[in-house]
Amino acid sequence: MSSNEAGVIPKIVMGTFDPETRWRDPDLTRLPAMPDKDRESIVLCMDELLFPFCGPEDILYSRCKIDPALYEYLNGLGFSFRNLYHYDLNDEKEPLPEPDVFKRCMFRLAADQAQCHIPANRMLQAAGSGYREGAVLPESISPMNAAGDLRQTQSKDEAMFTCAVKNLSPYAITADTEDYLHAAGPFGPLPDLETVVRVNSKMYSNRLLARIGEKCYGTETNSAAEMEAAGNALLKRGPYLLKDPFGVSGKGNLLIDSEAMHRRIAEHLHKQEGSGLRSQFLLEPLLLKDTDFSSHWFIGENGEMEFISVQRMINHQQNYGGSIKADEAFIRQLENASYFSVMEKALRLLADDGYHGFVCFDSMILEDGEVVSIVEINARKSMGLINAYLDKCWETYGLAGWLTFLSLGLPEGFAIGRLLHALRVSGLLLTAPGGYGIVPLSSNTVMVNEILTSRRIAEGTQNKRGMPKGRLYVSVVGRDDGHRSELVESLRQVLADLSVKVYN
Repeated sequence: MSSNEAGVIPKIVMGTFDPETRWRDPDLTRLPAMPDKDRESIVLCMDELLFPFCGPEDILYSRCKIDPALYEYLNGLGFSFRNLYHYDLNDEKEPLPEPDVFKRCMFRLAADQAQCHIPANRMLQAAGSGYREGAVLPESISPMNAAGDLRQTQSKDEAMFTCAVKNLSPYAITADTEDYLHAAGPFGPLPDLETVVRVNSKMYSNRLLARIGEKCYGTETNSAAEMEAAGNALLKRGPYLLKDPFGVSGKGNLLIDSEAMHRRIAEHLHKQEGSGLRSQFLLEPLLLKDTDFSSHWFIGENGEMEFISVQRMINHQQNYGGSIKADEAFIRQLENASYFSVMEKALRLLADDGYHGFVCFDSMILEDGEVVSIVEINARKSMGLINAYLDKCWETYGLAGWLTFLSLGLPEGFAIGRLLHALRVSGLLLTAPGGYGIVPLSSNTVMVNEILTSRRIAEGTQNKRGMPKGRLYVSVVGRDDGHRSELVESLRQVLADLSVKVYN
């Protein structure tokens, strides 16, 4: 719900994706993983996907400036919001941030900016649009504490930054959120970090199932030896999943399907324990699933519960592949299986344990029809929730969008503007709510590695270009699943015509 709909003061929407990495205890052993040097920068730029949570009076505070062409396009579709950003990587007058600085949590960057009183004219841009008369913007970007000579040169827009926005809508709460609250507040109440970390652990969701009397599949282990013994028992019945307490899609979860692999992982963990780390993992039998889905809720500060959406999830192995709104027949199937009664019990316990805010339950239906109500809990915003908010733009017309992404390899000189132009020329670009087509949702997730590579080569700090990776998030609005799949195939062809490689 946008701020103007709710009749409240504007809010700041911000956060850092993959908060699990920041919640995770650094003293825990890690599962082996393939390094991907381009992935981290892409994930850091996913915060631009939070724009559906903004209304016209709200501010999306993103790590990097949204490409003006994409900003204007989204604005034309009715997604009206202000974009405050920390970096404009295309501004060659500004030095590139050091990698360790660039990957800091957005709340840390924003807190540092507020504490250092960096003038607002360096930090605030609204691509292609000004600010409404009387707009109230956050104290964190206010020049009110800047030097007097800077105050005297304020533009009309800058002079508006005089009052604190007391409504912060985080993607997820991290250790740096509190520092931002102190530096830029006052803001409305948020749950404390300790509670957020606890309820997001897979150990918590496993124990919650027992607390509400539901079937519990997981086995908790607290050493490599325990993991080895529990895994041996599970392998006698079939493959199993080894889950890090804060593992996420594609990282921190392993499918163990042989004794040889099981032994290798156990040895890998034993070796880390020898260096002083400790192990904590959840083991679950690999269930024969038919459908992945998620349900999305909001817990108010006083414990009231609001249902938002059920989203079917399109996954590839253990990796997230997209979300789409569940139809009425699917909802009835869940009602008949008492799914929502289970959710009510779980939500009540979350509230009792001190959590309030958005929460997503990952769930699944097995091949035999059994509903596994809680696979894990994400006490934060989520991709399915983003799709539910995107759908607010299409549902008036009886349509639903499929939120998905394509992993790309970019040719030299590629730009978001070229893609938007090509989609428009091909007739694929959705240009007005109520139509069918592709809606590009992100610019920096596509371009960040291309921009960093090009600038480093120009500065002489990098020699080889390679093919920088990007990730294009889109909403695919079509008549049905078949039509949406056709639209994605047409998108693939447009990208091929632009010499862009698609890896998924």
